[in-house]
Amino acid sequence: MYSRVAARRPGQLLIAFFLVFSTVVAAEKPSPQARLEWWIQDLEFFARTFPDVQVDFPKLYNSKKFRKEIDQLELAIPRVSDSEIVLRLMRLVATGRVAHISVYPQADLKLHPYPVRFFWYSDGPAVTNAKEEYKSGLGARIVRIGSMTPEQLEAAVAPYLSHENTPWLHALSPDFMLTQEVAEHFGLSAPDGSIELSLVRPTGEPLQLHITPAADYPTLLSAAQARSAPVSLMNKRPGEAYWYEYLADSHALYIQYNRCMNDRKKWFLTFTRELFGFVDGLPPSQHIDRVIIDLRSNRGGDSRVVEPLVEGLLARRELAARGHLYVLTSRYTFSAGMMAAVELRDRLHAIVVGEPSGSPPNEYAAVDSFVLPNSKIEVEYAKRYIRLLKDSDPPTLEPDVPVSRSVTEFLNGSDRVLETALQYQMEAQNAGSK
Repeated sequence: MYSRVAARRPGQLLIAFFLVFSTVVAAEKPSPQARLEWWIQDLEFFARTFPDVQVDFPKLYNSKKFRKEIDQLELAIPRVSDSEIVLRLMRLVATGRVAHISVYPQADLKLHPYPVRFFWYSDGPAVTNAKEEYKSGLGARIVRIGSMTPEQLEAAVAPYLSHENTPWLHALSPDFMLTQEVAEHFGLSAPDGSIELSLVRPTGEPLQLHITPAADYPTLLSAAQARSAPVSLMNKRPGEAYWYEYLADSHALYIQYNRCMNDRKKWFLTFTRELFGFVDGLPPSQHIDRVIIDLRSNRGGDSRVVEPLVEGLLARRELAARGHLYVLTSRYTFSAGMMAAVELRDRLHAIVVGEPSGSPPNEYAAVDSFVLPNSKIEVEYAKRYIRLLKDSDPPTLEPDVPVSRSVTEFLNGSDRVLETALQYQMEAQNAGSK
């Protein structure tokens, strides 16, 4: 099912969360009375529209509490900033506990990210990207953000992020946490907006970084670049919607499927025809023992797009035999990306390797949106509830072979998820030959 999340450009989803806390920019600063009327019009429009368009609204939200929150927010308008209004609106929407329901202010709203990024690894959060002046922190574990541990701050911001499980919260929280407005809201920043990061380098040495917010979305140096680490296969062709490569040493066909959308340069049907033309033309010496479909960066789109790949594999049973087909998943495997993983598992008996998915198999989806008239805030809502699993309702798609990444593996440029899929099938083959 189509998801508006996937339709955004790479990185736009995370940028949107930076925008949430920005002050609305107007050509002229309105009077207090004009500002009050401006926001009341928007909030009343939201209060009328959202319950009408969101499917199962009475099931997801308590109608009386919802109206009470709107009333309290309207009363608070004269005392709080524009960014606080958006923050409270975001928190209200997130109470529905539906990942596909979100608040997105428009791109002309001012943003204040700190020029540092991090990732939640199996052994804790570590800095993955940073502005040149903060590169000494690359690869270091984060111990504290201001006066709070990363775990404490994530728990504090969780009510403002629309999520249904911990993997998706871990996907959204890093960039959301490291913004000036979040730091100010939770009393973590200095009067000038700067913040202190307490880190521990891979060598065990402590490090303090004094970070100032960026004027815009900055260009950052990656830890891999700083350490000259080898580029993993997963990151070999960034930005491409889908691509494949034959791994001769392991007789494996690697397919990376990043977006459930047709690329304008090459539609997915054309891509799959070329893919299977290549497969069918391989000489016997270059046989394929395993097929690995990488969905770790697939945040969704149209669930129907994957069908030519599924049908092509079904027509070549030797590629889809049990123990020969693998699907790689992560916290970013979301919406139609997650649905593709379920389809490949259920129809072709693929073995799922990696992390739990960011969205559950049974979910509210089919996303649409409306825009508040004055602030131009976009509110996304779900029009359908889709049940893929009839006999269970798990919070996530759990992998058959769980594999998570550590900070050390990240710094070494290794890909244990892919390595596990390759080795696991070899073990299965060996076991079957005895």
